[in-house]
Amino acid sequence: MKVVTLVNGSLSSHTTAIYALYYAKQLDADLEFVYLKEQDNVDEVRNHIQDIKDLADSFELDNEFVYFESLSLLKEYLEKKDIAILFCSTKKNSSIYDQSFVRKIVELKIPLDMAVVKVVKVGRAHNIEKIVMPIRDSKLSVHKFTFFSSVSLAYEAKSEIYSVDKISRFRLSYQNNISLKEKLQNVIFNLRHYLQLAKSMGFRFAIKHDYAFVEGERVQEHIAKHRFDLIIIGGHYSKNVFKSHPIDILFEKPLTNTIYFIPYKEQL
Repeated sequence: MKVVTLVNGSLSSHTTAIYALYYAKQLDADLEFVYLKEQDNVDEVRNHIQDIKDLADSFELDNEFVYFESLSLLKEYLEKKDIAILFCSTKKNSSIYDQSFVRKIVELKIPLDMAVVKVVKVGRAHNIEKIVMPIRDSKLSVHKFTFFSSVSLAYEAKSEIYSVDKISRFRLSYQNNISLKEKLQNVIFNLRHYLQLAKSMGFRFAIKHDYAFVEGERVQEHIAKHRFDLIIIGGHYSKNVFKSHPIDILFEKPLTNTIYFIPYKEQL
């Protein structure tokens, strides 16, 4: 099994590759640095990632640098190999609606999971102490929980699932501590299978719940207040460009490094 990270010599792809390295270490998987040849010199890109390759060696991870001349050749390669996940980075100011390189990769519909990393703080991928995964109400897929728990265990980080319910302004003004406590108990009950799984894995995480009229902004406030080092959000591509999804703001206006996890079955 392999973990693949796309590299291009940029600082953002360098940071993304470090996340991929820790993830591969947790899975005891091989790590491949893949470059899609553009105008840059292949040797320059290879030299640029040499320190990550050295780190992979120190982690005793089998690793390799490979490059391809075209997107079609890359697609063919990814389809043939036993790949657990593909890591890639995207620009800090990009939108999920942009026709970017990442979007092109998603549209290839390759049967593998993707972790799209938006890097806000370069060089912060080594020191991860607090991770949060926001969810709507208690909606959580096994794909997202598996990725979240694997990353958290890889860094031995304090981890939190932050559940947010959308509510009208009128109802929001009448919420009290009792109703919040009751809702949190319901969230815990709905996530009980994940709690049981986490216990068997030796994985500990906190669960918090809140109400909000604007979910994305409420999550941003929570992130800023508690100073998380890494945000993990579930994949979402809106089919209606005129109606945003609360997840969109977390990826388009990130406060810190954010991984946008897209399971294969949830891609376009």
